[in-house]
Amino acid sequence: VGRQRELDLVKGFLMIMIILIHSFQTIGNLDTVNSYAHEILFALFMPTGACLYLFAMGFGSVFTRHSEPKDMVKNGIKLLAFQALSNLCYAAVIVISFCLRNLIVGEVPGSRELYQENLYAVLTFVNIFFISGMCYLVLALYKKLNVKPGGYIISAIVVGIVTPFTRLLVSDNQALNWILDMTFGGKGETSFCFFPYLSYVFLGYVFAKVIRKVPEDEKGAFYKKSGLVCGIVAAAWFVICIVMHPGVDGFFNYMIEQYRTPGLVKVVGTFCSIILVFAVAFFLMPIIEKWKFVYNKLCYYSRQISKMYAVHIGVYWTIAGFAAFYEFSVRDCLILSVVVLIVTDLLVQGYLKLTDKLKG
Repeated sequence: VGRQRELDLVKGFLMIMIILIHSFQTIGNLDTVNSYAHEILFALFMPTGACLYLFAMGFGSVFTRHSEPKDMVKNGIKLLAFQALSNLCYAAVIVISFCLRNLIVGEVPGSRELYQENLYAVLTFVNIFFISGMCYLVLALYKKLNVKPGGYIISAIVVGIVTPFTRLLVSDNQALNWILDMTFGGKGETSFCFFPYLSYVFLGYVFAKVIRKVPEDEKGAFYKKSGLVCGIVAAAWFVICIVMHPGVDGFFNYMIEQYRTPGLVKVVGTFCSIILVFAVAFFLMPIIEKWKFVYNKLCYYSRQISKMYAVHIGVYWTIAGFAAFYEFSVRDCLILSVVVLIVTDLLVQGYLKLTDKLKG
């Protein structure tokens, strides 16, 4: 019972890496996006990334006190609403920052077209909130049907098997194709698609069912065994991927394709990678706990991961608007990612203090 601290440490660290990688993807120039720095970072953390977020969501659905189907439906609808709300907020910060910049220093030639392109992009943005919301609705259905853990495992395998085929579903109708894309990921125009990520949600649910049966004083032995087995499988999968897709570009291209629409092999590789990092975090915990600031920050980022995720993207779009969509170098992105992490942290803290006062 209670929070699983190894999960908090992994999620907190992952949030920092997400902010770093998003700096390349939101404000980087073409050379930055195609740089080895971005491609290597993405390929190394792609086996976890959003996959771990969805895995943790399935995991958390077992531990939460609000695990009834109606609670999950409520959470799912709320997350879908957050997707729409966050898109409007991203559009608002782009409009405000871009217009303020133009009022102060004048408009940069050619920036108006980039402004319109980015405004359209954020208004049609589909990301982790959409996936989470849809997955909660599926979990609610499974809970209502009283599906046993074996059913979740079978479902995860089936999703991994059929995903390479469902991603072939495309349409000439623009509206229908957008729906198919954000469901199955065929055309690749939306940021994420929810169906392939169901595998991670299902496996997270099953892992939570397992970990609840492990006494606290036996978790070390459990993670030694599971971490060793999963570490071997994850390492073998990683090496095979590198051999079959040689070179940084080849490896990156394969990983980014599998990131959106993972097949069964990718699902197994990611699952083993996630269990491995949990095991590593569990054994590193006594060391990290001595660094109070780092430990507390990682746990804080984990607890507030939805807010951190939502806000940091808005901060990047604010920078983009004030910069008239100037595209930054690798060094600039690395520096700005630290700035964005600090600003995001402060904004979330300010929001929590404000809501606490309002509740008081």
